[in-house]
Amino acid sequence: MLRGVVTAGDYATRERHLCDAYERVAAAQNRTGLTEELYPTRRPYHSRPFQVLHAERFSHAPARTVTDLELRDLPLTGGDQWADSTDFLGRPGAVRAAVEALG
Repeated sequence: MLRGVVTAGDYATRERHLCDAYERVAAAQNRTGLTEELYPTRRPYHSRPFQVLHAERFSHAPARTVTDLELRDLPLTGGDQWADSTDFLGRPGAVRAAVEALG
């Protein structure tokens, strides 16, 4: 699957291979029994013509099982995309300005 991702000549083929890999990992998480079982297959990305797993569900599920109150109140971290607005991300200087405003 991953070889297919890196050798794909078009986005549709790359997307298919990526989704195959995502589904395999999602099914593996379901088999652990650590969380409720989640629907592990690709689906449309809102109204856009792309297929995705909506993998955020697979990070939120184990977070819901945390019983330690101090840990439970901590934010989920680890992703490198904190904004998904193409208007925002495509605006020159917007990301830098937002980060500086937080500092």
